[in-house]
Amino acid sequence: MINKVYSILGICMKAGKLVCGSDVCIENIKKHKAKLVIVAEDASQGTKEKFEYLAKQNDVLLIYFGEKEFLSKSVGKVDKAIYAILDDGFSKKILELLKESKGAI
Repeated sequence: MINKVYSILGICMKAGKLVCGSDVCIENIKKHKAKLVIVAEDASQGTKEKFEYLAKQNDVLLIYFGEKEFLSKSVGKVDKAIYAILDDGFSKKILELLKESKGAI
């Protein structure tokens, strides 16, 4: 299931419905375009706190998932820790897959 999440992120990027990097994600969160924010589990504590606050203030769901290396490879970027999905369908599918994978353990 986890590999499917990475695949969906790659498809989402190709479809133009995923942005990555702090500045672009902040912009999309503040404009209420972000439907789901993904923060890499190995992001710095400061980054995690910053995006938790932003997500809460803008009523956007935030999850912690994966490591920077694997997330970056799945979307063809280098060393990114923050991702914002701009599409309801993609965000729902990712959440569904993560829920299934946790239920399977």
